[in-house]
Amino acid sequence: MALASIFGTNMFNYEPSGVVAFYEAYSAVRESFARASEWTGLDVEPLLYQNGSYDDESRRLQVVSVGLAAAQLGIQDVLMEKGLHPEVVGGLSLGGLVAGCVAGTIERRDLMRLLMEADHAPEQDGGERAEGIAAAYLSLDFDPDHYYGEQREGVFLSADFGCDAGGRLRIVMLSGYRDALEKLAAEEPDGVINVTEGADLAVHSPLRKKSWELTRAQLAGIRFTDPRLPVCSCLERRTLGTGDEIRDMFVDNVVKPISLVHLNDGMRQHGTALALVVGPSPVLNVLRYPFPVVFVDSPEAVPRAVAAVFEHGVRLRRAAGVR
Repeated sequence: MALASIFGTNMFNYEPSGVVAFYEAYSAVRESFARASEWTGLDVEPLLYQNGSYDDESRRLQVVSVGLAAAQLGIQDVLMEKGLHPEVVGGLSLGGLVAGCVAGTIERRDLMRLLMEADHAPEQDGGERAEGIAAAYLSLDFDPDHYYGEQREGVFLSADFGCDAGGRLRIVMLSGYRDALEKLAAEEPDGVINVTEGADLAVHSPLRKKSWELTRAQLAGIRFTDPRLPVCSCLERRTLGTGDEIRDMFVDNVVKPISLVHLNDGMRQHGTALALVVGPSPVLNVLRYPFPVVFVDSPEAVPRAVAAVFEHGVRLRRAAGVR
């Protein structure tokens, strides 16, 4: 009966009040932000409050990534201080990278520097066509392949989030060229395809090939060791058990679609009896899981997580993750 930690996706924007409350309440979170600041040269205030002003949108997204990773790692430290050491870890997008760090595969310093060097600029390989993403809310019996693939020029599957918590809808994210996404949305009833405003990167799609090449080059100089914990992939139904496998996940995460369904299946195979979703995760908080979950996005959730461990008969391991 294993305890799992799940780390959520990167976000173009997120509301930081829960992270700020953690920062004020726990020295481990303050230390996480202090070290992120030291390693990246970014001040703690914009990392924590997400209140910086940037002429370069790519720089703003770098700050969002570093701040969110610092929050996830700091909150995981809080949980481990309470004795809640996971037996299996995983995450979506940025969360998968953080999971690899928690498993001891990559040093935190290297992760933060990698996030600071990440390329968030639109690639525009299609000329001047803007990139974008869209959320699709589908009936459970509808095949999402209808919305992407060879029959949909410029539209790709970016994420499969599975079902909403009520089991009424299947939620997927599409990415690609904005004009192609808007054309698709116009063909469907209102509310089915929703093109996201203010998001101009076709994340987790083949359009990010240049970023994939940059990431591969950056990771060539970073040491990856074999993980001390199983890491469940969100890119395929697979548990990652070597440093090389996790390095490949870091690279392929740029261009391949992510899947909560894959992640959940992997964690269920490891006997997960309870999962803690660590840090702010507005997407993950509205989805269905095949095991009980506690969303640890504010200090008030910490005692709920401790209580859930005993409620569900979860065994606790003694070894800590990487610090």
